[in-house]
Amino acid sequence: MTRIIIMDIKKIQPSQLYINQSKLENLERQFNPDEITSNHPLPIKKQKEQIFFTDGHTRAFMYYKAGKKEIPVYWDEDELDMELYMTCLGWCKENKIHFIGDLKDRILPNEIYKELWINRCKKYTSKRKEE
Repeated sequence: MTRIIIMDIKKIQPSQLYINQSKLENLERQFNPDEITSNHPLPIKKQKEQIFFTDGHTRAFMYYKAGKKEIPVYWDEDELDMELYMTCLGWCKENKIHFIGDLKDRILPNEIYKELWINRCKKYTSKRKEE
């Protein structure tokens, strides 16, 4: 059973540079950030002293927009490409993205989101496989 933790939203580092506007608009119709106890918690991992989102950035952003200071999370136990996540975290730091609210001016239409974010991650992954 997943153990839910309530954590300060500002202590969790995003691992992506943008929010997909289409996904945000769709989620706004079905996700209520005021129902913290009934919402599925967001997955996080810890690397060294840094806690970061592994998924759920759009929901985390909605919590932020709603003024929530604490959100439900759980420790993600899935096997992930940690090298990719560490690279993404580096990109976030380079772009001064330290908490989910820093993405407020980085909401992109779906096609631009795919071009700038999804393709960036794919290029990094395929370049790494070639090495």
